[in-house]
Amino acid sequence: MPTRRQTLFLLSNFFIVGGVLGVSATTTTQSTSGASFRIVAPDYLSLTATNDPPIHVETDASGYVTRLTPGGDENGVNKRAITRFEDIVSLTNVSEVDLDGVYFEFDVTSDSLSDSTLEDVEAALQVTAGDEVLAPGTDGDDLLDVSPAVSGSEGVLEPGESVPFGLQLNLIPWTGPSTLEDLPDPGTYNATLRIHVERESSSSGD
Repeated sequence: MPTRRQTLFLLSNFFIVGGVLGVSATTTTQSTSGASFRIVAPDYLSLTATNDPPIHVETDASGYVTRLTPGGDENGVNKRAITRFEDIVSLTNVSEVDLDGVYFEFDVTSDSLSDSTLEDVEAALQVTAGDEVLAPGTDGDDLLDVSPAVSGSEGVLEPGESVPFGLQLNLIPWTGPSTLEDLPDPGTYNATLRIHVERESSSSGD
């Protein structure tokens, strides 16, 4: 049995879920349009809505999440606000081995925006576990360690088990992680939420 230190980050066999990120305001006076983005995750995860009927997500005929849809009003996200959708997506381990870690990061690219603006957009987009905000990246916070939905103290997601996560957009520049009080025009950049997974190697080498 390999130790946690011996487990590997396996980032092959991705599937892509296209969608729109939207949030409803907690404090705001003006609104802005939503940001389009996609989710990239290993194919041994499944993403489903935590609510029935789905709230803030769209699903296909099989019930898998295909889009994250704007909340609040028809204009989408709100500026100068911290907005959060708690636990709207359920992440399930559909492999045959334990998952030892789940990490998230946003990757924002553009042909016209500056690097500093792209970094600010990435910083403003955050994944949540309950009411906790996760630090991004494979060196950041492990969803399985932070989420109150994971049973036991080992932070392991066994085959067939699920854990929810949500999204937050922080556009309060004087206290938030970025200098933005509004997102750039969504037509000027592409944003991808990447899900990285740490797991034990199976006997078949998967």
